[in-house]
Amino acid sequence: MAKTLYFDCISGASGDMILASLVDLGVPVKFLNARMKRLGIPGLSIAASNTRRNGIICKRMVIHWAAPETYRHLPDILRIIKRGRFNKKVFLQCGAVLDRLAMAEAKAHGIPKNSVHFHEIGAVDTIIDIAGTCLAIDYLKTDEIRFSSLTEGHGTIRTGHGIMPVPAPATVHLMKGLHVTRLDIPTELLTPTGAALLTTLGTQALACPAGVVRKTGHGCGAKVFENHPNYLRAMLIETEEAGPAHGRDTVTVLETDMDHISGEIMGNAGALLLENGALDVSWTPVFMKKGRPGYRLSVIAKPGTASTLVDLIMIHMRTLGVRIQTVKRVIAEREIKSRKFLGYRVSEKRCSYKGHTFSKIENDDLVKISKKKKLPVIELVERYKNNKK
Repeated sequence: MAKTLYFDCISGASGDMILASLVDLGVPVKFLNARMKRLGIPGLSIAASNTRRNGIICKRMVIHWAAPETYRHLPDILRIIKRGRFNKKVFLQCGAVLDRLAMAEAKAHGIPKNSVHFHEIGAVDTIIDIAGTCLAIDYLKTDEIRFSSLTEGHGTIRTGHGIMPVPAPATVHLMKGLHVTRLDIPTELLTPTGAALLTTLGTQALACPAGVVRKTGHGCGAKVFENHPNYLRAMLIETEEAGPAHGRDTVTVLETDMDHISGEIMGNAGALLLENGALDVSWTPVFMKKGRPGYRLSVIAKPGTASTLVDLIMIHMRTLGVRIQTVKRVIAEREIKSRKFLGYRVSEKRCSYKGHTFSKIENDDLVKISKKKKLPVIELVERYKNNKK
């Protein structure tokens, strides 16, 4: 059985609501305090209180610190996160969430990613929301994360940039390609931080996965609505599909068939898709209408980047349509290590699956050694395999 964490976005989501729902699922506040203390934020303390929302008991985060809020750039925040000495998985997840949020803010304001002053990210409580959520998910040892339709209100909000529409511009970029439900509530429900956490760490599933619900948690923020329950529900579900822990995910597959473009256009388009977040790009020869030879473009992407990649395919290849499928895949655990080979520093990809391990040197490194030592790449591969025995 696999363990799925499902977020039911009844009333949007913010970073503190997500963290509170995970605490309600059973993540100890003591665990969070011990880990977050490493960030070196003076006077930091994390607690959670019980609060009633529309008859439901929810957790609400209570966070205090002595340091003043300052506006920071992305590299500054990553240095703060690095001080936590979290395990590699947690650190990479924190970085991925912050990077996605930074990119959304940069697009919204038309400036380079590392030049953005993050009013929201720079606040200590939001650093805690992101790092705390990644730590909590690691504590729960989930195999996959899913979330429902993203719910949002309407109207305007006041930010450090002035009056902004709801959803905020950065949130709109984070929503792209995903199903959104608008509620008749004149305020912001889905914050940029909440959207970044959900769309970076999880994949969307409009229906709750089939399985056995083991635990439920409810997290709320400060807002109270008279006619709508303002909380986020999280569920731990034992799904009926078995699979290796941390060895499955959900991706979007984009496909289109073409018989009108040249090899030069295909090569350029493939490189452009990879630069913009595609996980893999491949071409397959096919026969099309009237016996015409053509090619099928297949692109594997994270669900959150699919919409951007569809636009690139339509514009740069002038195809008439793109097929979109959401599929599950089984993946091996992998990591990159640096090592010496024939006197040169190379990157070695190490993979494992159900107790079986295998490794290889990155091809670009082998090509460089081949040119310097005047040896065929295939001979270098053979030497590497022999040295592994």
